[in-house]
Amino acid sequence: MTRSLQTLLQGTLHDCLGACGATMPGHELAPIQERVAAATPSKWTDAVVVSVSTGGWVEVALVASNDSVILWNHADLTGSLSVGDAVALHSVYDVLAVGDVKHNVLRASF
Repeated sequence: MTRSLQTLLQGTLHDCLGACGATMPGHELAPIQERVAAATPSKWTDAVVVSVSTGGWVEVALVASNDSVILWNHADLTGSLSVGDAVALHSVYDVLAVGDVKHNVLRASF
């Protein structure tokens, strides 16, 4: 892991045993985070999944710009995401929407 990535993840790594109650970036989606994301619909960006790993890493390509964004979530999302899936990313509150399911993500692109 690179030093800048370690710095980025510092303070977000948390042992999630069973149901995760942590609301740090990349962990449980806080109710307020879900509400403010829903209240700002113009900030959602369409994206396509480029890669997904068991370690929680997801790479998406933004449809409008084709920019690549690396995201992290504490859970293994390989069961709910596949390469080529259409998703939406909230550009302000870092929420990844996979259909009706929303995930709190840590944006690791820098």
